[in-house]
Amino acid sequence: MSSHPKTFLQEALEKTRKAFLYAAIFSFFINLMMISLPLYSMQVFDRVISSASVETLLILSLATGFTFFIMGLLSGVRSFVMSRIGEWLDITVAPRLLEASVTRAAAQNLTSGGGQNLRDLANVKNFVTGAGIMTLFDAPWAVIFLAIIYMIHPLIGFAALVGGIGLFVLATMTEISTRKPLNEASKHTIKASNTAEAATRNAEVIEAMGMMRHVIAHWQTNNHESVAESSIASNRSNIIMAVSKIIRMFLQIMVIGLGAYYALQHEITTGGMLACSILTGRALAPFEAAIGIWKSFISARDSYRRLNLNLVNSEDVRGRMPLPPPQGELKLEGVIFRPARVDKPIIKGVTFTLLPGESLGLIGPSAAGKSTLIKLIVGIWPATIGSIRLDAAEVYKWNREDFGRYVGYMPQDVELFAGTVADNIARLQPNPPPEAVIEAARWAGVHEMILRLPKGYETEIGDSGMLLSPGQRQRIGLARALYGNPRMLVLDEPNSNLDSEGEAGLQVAIRTAKERNITTLIVAHRPSIISGVDKIAMMRDGALEAFGPREQVLAKYTKPAPTGGVARPAVQGGVA
Repeated sequence: MSSHPKTFLQEALEKTRKAFLYAAIFSFFINLMMISLPLYSMQVFDRVISSASVETLLILSLATGFTFFIMGLLSGVRSFVMSRIGEWLDITVAPRLLEASVTRAAAQNLTSGGGQNLRDLANVKNFVTGAGIMTLFDAPWAVIFLAIIYMIHPLIGFAALVGGIGLFVLATMTEISTRKPLNEASKHTIKASNTAEAATRNAEVIEAMGMMRHVIAHWQTNNHESVAESSIASNRSNIIMAVSKIIRMFLQIMVIGLGAYYALQHEITTGGMLACSILTGRALAPFEAAIGIWKSFISARDSYRRLNLNLVNSEDVRGRMPLPPPQGELKLEGVIFRPARVDKPIIKGVTFTLLPGESLGLIGPSAAGKSTLIKLIVGIWPATIGSIRLDAAEVYKWNREDFGRYVGYMPQDVELFAGTVADNIARLQPNPPPEAVIEAARWAGVHEMILRLPKGYETEIGDSGMLLSPGQRQRIGLARALYGNPRMLVLDEPNSNLDSEGEAGLQVAIRTAKERNITTLIVAHRPSIISGVDKIAMMRDGALEAFGPREQVLAKYTKPAPTGGVARPAVQGGVA
């Protein structure tokens, strides 16, 4: 028994069992009706021609035609059922898969993977709703068709059986010979795709510093490996496919030849000979089709395994029940954080408390762990040891959508979404109240700046906000953090791209947050932005070196001012 609970992909596929059962039942009747063609041929050659009965021919033709009409209807219904399964998987699984991908990317600090997961889902969906699954439905009928041939004449049936075994062996050889190269090709394809995505995100850097040739070379390394491995698999598969076609054609000739021979010996009729030829083609078709679809089967199988592995690794332990609005008390108790596959912890035993409405400036040199601690505080990552609580509730276990109503977060690198300025401020909320959007913009000091844009709040900003400057993106990111009057505000270097006007607006926003009794945390490298905070936390090497009232902590890290001078930082990187 598996040690992990079923993923929602497995649960979704289990819910489609009844639909697949209906499709299998339709396949049963479709294949059953296929027997009408060899029966029709036998009757025409053995009875109609010998009796010269036009009436019998007409009745047989009408009956067989009606059978094929029903078979066509059933085929259409089966295709409709499979199409509906695909639509249902898209509607049910794809949104949750995207959610799991984003959660996993945030938890593991990934910059890609969501697109690959959706491509994997498409591979699985295309196989289970396309020709691949139809081949599996038709495969059991090969035995029935072989049995009918055997009843017409045992030796012809034996010849067809040997041919079927040969094609089955070839299908097995396809699996064995292509499994490794296809797996390697899939891995290199994913790496090449991730490289291409990273290149697109860093297009400005690549263009500005002439890195294109090196980026392409890096991409080609994986792409060439993918092409080479795919070529190996395709060549092997094509060779086996060619051999299978030769075997099948020889079998058809053999069956017709044996049928003609036994017809001359009066052991079977001419109609029986033709029926054996038709049934042999139907019996061997699933084996030959299996060889043709083997590549898509392996791709779907690998995609399915990869999806379930990712979904198990991103198992959500967050709560579902909405909690009451917090007052804003933040409490960290012995927080230690060590990422997976890292020997030493990045955060080492951090403990402090902020009362509702208090503000904290988080300072320290680069790589001190400030941004990591911030991500723990907003519940992106779980603490390895210790707890982080907002009004006694663990932030990581808090329902994300509910938690987001009370927390405003602005990361170092502000990423915006394709859409309007209003869409981004409102956190992509559909039909947001205009007054709430404008209030957040005014609070962030960007209302006038937005009005100067071509269409104001309705201005389309392009993918990732590409039509805005970095400073404009950062200011709109601040408005997004302030949207909805949060009870805790977390800003990670919020002034890194701001001009004097933007920094003035940021200062006003922070003061307003304090007036509204909002708990505020600010990661800062410039002293100006933390001039009005209540407390300072000095971090170094992942540990909390100092914590307390602002003046008290800063006094430890500034030299006494010389006569007529000003105080200077005593430790490089303290707040500079």
